[in-house]
Amino acid sequence: MEKKKLHGAALYLSLLGAAAVLCLAAGLVWLLRGQTARQAPRYLLKDNAGHVALYAGDGAGPLAQYDELYTHLLPESDVLALQQGVPVYSETELQKRLEDYGL
Repeated sequence: MEKKKLHGAALYLSLLGAAAVLCLAAGLVWLLRGQTARQAPRYLLKDNAGHVALYAGDGAGPLAQYDELYTHLLPESDVLALQQGVPVYSETELQKRLEDYGL
């Protein structure tokens, strides 16, 4: 009887250990996949004379300026990001970011 309990506990711990190793491996794959070289941004959103402006991914432009979006009305973290240039990788992301800024 004692051997059955010991055998059951060893089996349980072995399965638990295997599940933990599997989770760690999956997390490592997910982390490494996120660190692969990402494509160049399609656009940059930047501060231009106190307004949000749209630039090409290489910084050329501005392609458009959103005069109704005043950067001084945005949170400080957004203002700092816009001063550096916020990379945008798709049209969908562009629309979402503009909505986040209040357009």
